[in-house]
Amino acid sequence: MSKNKDIIDTNDTNNNNKKKNWTKTILILSIVLTSICIFLGSYYTSVNKVYHSYKTTLITNISSINEVNQNISQFNSNQTIDVNYARKQLPNMIKNLSTLRDTLANSKPTLKYKGDNENLTLGLDKNLLMYRQTLAILNNPSGKDVAKSTQDLKTFRNDCMNFYSLINISNTKIALPKTSLAFIDNVLNYSDSAVMVRKETDIKSQQNQEFLTNTDALSVEFLDARTNLYLDVLKVRKKEMSYDDVLSIVNDEVTKLNKTQNDFNNLSVPPSAIPTYQAFKPILDTQDSYLMDFKLALTSEKVQALSAVIDSSSLDALYTSSNALYIEVQSSYNNFTKVYTDLKSKK
Repeated sequence: MSKNKDIIDTNDTNNNNKKKNWTKTILILSIVLTSICIFLGSYYTSVNKVYHSYKTTLITNISSINEVNQNISQFNSNQTIDVNYARKQLPNMIKNLSTLRDTLANSKPTLKYKGDNENLTLGLDKNLLMYRQTLAILNNPSGKDVAKSTQDLKTFRNDCMNFYSLINISNTKIALPKTSLAFIDNVLNYSDSAVMVRKETDIKSQQNQEFLTNTDALSVEFLDARTNLYLDVLKVRKKEMSYDDVLSIVNDEVTKLNKTQNDFNNLSVPPSAIPTYQAFKPILDTQDSYLMDFKLALTSEKVQALSAVIDSSSLDALYTSSNALYIEVQSSYNNFTKVYTDLKSKK
């Protein structure tokens, strides 16, 4: 009996020990699981705080960028721009965006917002280039490389819009506002207008230069051909030349004058050169009259000289009209020279 009792006590003791061990095991597991839960909870809470903190940073930067872009509206005036005001204020806006760009560059994005940070940075880079290019165009709207400048501006604008559109952050949005896009369009229109004015100016300048060059040539032609033919008449009377020699010279002068008149009639005359053109025409017309009158007087003298001896005073009377025309030609040329000199001084 006593032996059986010892066996029962021993079994009870073993059972109690097992229960105690199991209880300890459960307690330890509970402590471990609780610790893990606390750790994970703390970890994810910490991660969420980091994510939320960087998201707040991004939203703040986006809000600041949007504000700068929105302020561009102050430069617009219907479909035009206040050029002087834009030139003055754009550097400040570029500076503000540059500061935001530096802030982004120094930030440490979380993995979740790494892509958004990259797209925001790239978009802001294009945003800055867009306004820098805008300022360059406003400072020189009709420069020789303006075609490339305006094309670059369009590219910067489109790239900026594209990068901004790739940003996906809840409760916030970034995009170039309509006022900013309108400003860019107005700058492009302003440059186009300036280019047109420059082209018109260049064309006028080219036309003026061509007119001056051609008129110089005509003036030289005229002066080289013009002579006082009455001096040759005196040589004829001294038997140093014949009437036919002088008539041949007159015919050559008529041929040269006809060429000069044709060249003159084919001139392209810009508005600013009209007074010069009008001053040159009487020279040619009067010279033509002079040659015709002189030829008529010379022919008459030749006929009279063959039929009878005539005193020189009677012969000289034949050239009264042509001599007066010769003097008139010189007067017209002097007047042309004044007008032409004035035109060249305005180049």
